[in-house]
Amino acid sequence: MNAGKTTAAAFLVNGLVGAGLSVGAAKITGTGAGGDVWMMVDAGAIPVLDFTHGGCPSTYRCPAEQVREVLLALTGHLSAAGVDAVVLEVADGVFQTETAALLADSAFAGAVDGIVFAASDALGAVAGVARLRALNHPVVAVSGLLTASPLATREARSALEGLVVVDPVEISHPILGLSPAADALSLDACRSTTSARTASPSTHGRYGWPVNLMSAVTAATYVVAGVAKLK
Repeated sequence: MNAGKTTAAAFLVNGLVGAGLSVGAAKITGTGAGGDVWMMVDAGAIPVLDFTHGGCPSTYRCPAEQVREVLLALTGHLSAAGVDAVVLEVADGVFQTETAALLADSAFAGAVDGIVFAASDALGAVAGVARLRALNHPVVAVSGLLTASPLATREARSALEGLVVVDPVEISHPILGLSPAADALSLDACRSTTSARTASPSTHGRYGWPVNLMSAVTAATYVVAGVAKLK
């Protein structure tokens, strides 16, 4: 599961903050770990939330509807904070039970403008991107541990036929307008998305905490997801 998701997300946050945007961040699934939250805080995100704020010390074996309500609650709170962009981290691999259910949920699709997929090797990148595309999710870039290897990076770029493959540091390059990251993570698109969305009333979910419908998300939302190393 150590594909470099949190690192990629933190650099994305840092680049967007450096470009003058206010950024909120949240980790939607996983097991509570302060280091993940603190890394987003250090990168410049305000506010930073995770599933523990939604009442789950871990999302392992949580029902799909409970994970959905965590997603809705956290993104609703980030929206209410008035941020320009939201960066979400989804833990574990795309075939992990709770993550797979979340990715197949229409609420997730409605929340997301772009996915940066983190993988530990080229094979994992190709398989993960194929799975996300099969679910009609907008993969805009690949990053993660595989970019530590020039060979794995070249293999992934070749196999993914032009999809942007960047190391975590390059993810912050929208601040500088540098390719290839700036091409995938358009700040103009981010701003247009922010101005285009409108808020809708909040409700209360089955598990008791406040939930905002996904149309309430008023910021461009990027997700960093990952895949476990394929054996």
